[in-house]
Amino acid sequence: ESAVLLGSSTRRRALSDKLKAILARLRDEVGAAVYFSRYDDGKVRIIDYADGPAAPKVNEWVDFRDAAHASAVGKCLLTQLDVNGRRDHVSRHKVARFTSKTITNERVLFTTLDNQPSTVPTLDLQEYAVGTVCAAVPISIGASVGCLAVSMPLDRAHHLRKAADTLNKRAAPVLLSLSI
Repeated sequence: ESAVLLGSSTRRRALSDKLKAILARLRDEVGAAVYFSRYDDGKVRIIDYADGPAAPKVNEWVDFRDAAHASAVGKCLLTQLDVNGRRDHVSRHKVARFTSKTITNERVLFTTLDNQPSTVPTLDLQEYAVGTVCAAVPISIGASVGCLAVSMPLDRAHHLRKAADTLNKRAAPVLLSLSI
């Protein structure tokens, strides 16, 4: 049994190292902080991210678990849940205003999530943090819900679409490399 646990631990470490390298390459390619996130046990989890001096990560001033309704990561993950999963999440993590652009009406939020095409990046245009824009694309394997996301300062917002398109193109290869 300890050999199985060791193998499992070794595999987890190898996958973690592989993910770090992938995120660093993506960060360098898009010129912005890049995140890999999952929705696990009813919570938004940032699994890992790559940032740097020229690609600062968003200031997490409110825990992402409580800000799913306002962040590109959270909204992208919530779009992949069914209505009951979304309702459950919102019942545990109240919809709060973080900026003047944050959606605080649950009905409007759910309609927005329902109308989000899976092939189009989910955006956060200063909904979570003033001065920051983000985009996220879904990554899912079976029942596992995840996403790749990018964040950048508002003065670089004109690069957001291109960065999101790059994430969209890279999502499948990221999935394949992590599942092998």
